[in-house]
This record gives sequence, C-alpha cells and structure tokens, in this order.
Amino acid sequence: MSTCFDPRCRQRGDIMLEALVGVLITSIIGAGLAHVMANVMNNQRDAKVENLVVERLRDSLQTQGVGLCGSGTLEIGMPNGESRSAAVSCESATATVAMAGIARTVEAPQRVDLTVAATDLGSKGANENDPDLLVSTKQ
Repeated sequence: MSTCFDPRCRQRGDIMLEALVGVLITSIIGAGLAHVMANVMNNQRDAKVENLVVERLRDSLQTQGVGLCGSGTLEIGMPNGESRSAAVSCESATATVAMAGIARTVEAPQRVDLTVAATDLGSKGANENDPDLLVSTKQ
C-alpha cells in the first residue's frame, strides 16, 4: 500500500493548518488586549491631569479667594512644565431681607468661578462641545 493514502500522512497537514489558525487567533487576541490597555492608560492619564487641575484650582481658591477677581485668567502650572489656562469670573449677589417692617439689603459673599475648557485639558478626543471643568465657591 502506498504511503500517500496513509491516514496519518493526510492528517499532518491538517494539524499544521490548525496550529497556524490557533497562532493567528492568539495574535488577534493579543493585539486587542494591547489596544484595550492603551485606552486604559490614556484614560488614566486624562483622569490624572484633571485631578491635578482640580487640585490646583482648589488651592488657588483657598489661598487667593476673591483676590482672583482682578484678573481674567489664571495660569496653572503642571509638573511636566506645561501650563493650563483657567478663566476667572466673579459675581456678587444682594438680597433684601424684610423683618418686622424693616427692610435691609444684604450682600452675599462674592462668588468666584474658575473654568478650564475641556480642550485645554489635553484629553484624547475632546472637542468644543464637551463640558468645561468648573470649580466654584458657590454652595
């Protein structure tokens, strides 16, 4: 009997083909995992930058407070040497309180809003339609 019709001989090519398909599937899974990890690391970086900006804005509000109202912008220094720009807006409010027929006008503490545009945060895929980061003294 000829060896080319031997069932073992015909199966050897099938095993090689199955192994090739297995390696191909494994490499596709590996590439998918690498893509997912890249997205996770990018999201972590974006969250870290946002956290640093919020931390710096809160520190500026705590240390300078209403003193920020004189300037229109606030520069926020980042650890890597970059800086972010925050818009400063202030608003004062008055209320009239009447009691026992006597009316008095009371001024509430001035509200300070610090706003950083979403595009200035450096987030991947951020555009003008995304909400801005806002830290305020409004309660």
